[in-house]
Amino acid sequence: MALTEVEIAPELQRILWACLSYWDTETQAPEERSVCYSWVVRPHLERFRETFHQSKLEELARLGFLEKTDTSRGGNRRYYRIPEADRVRGLLQEWNLN
Repeated sequence: MALTEVEIAPELQRILWACLSYWDTETQAPEERSVCYSWVVRPHLERFRETFHQSKLEELARLGFLEKTDTSRGGNRRYYRIPEADRVRGLLQEWNLN
């Protein structure tokens, strides 16, 4: 994970919070869970009163916080998993976003 970029980007920290927030509501085993933009935008909007562009999820994947999985039929929806959810949880606590 490329921490320095996320540490200086509060927007990415908040988006990561929304991803983990949704992730933790899933009932499947962690290796079977996934998130996508349309699922995490609502918790983000409810807590921070703003939306974000879905390309930010791609940026978090590039930094190693998310990992791309499948796309839906037609390729319109991108799914991601959180490969190190416990580490993300710890970072969010450090950033006071728990």
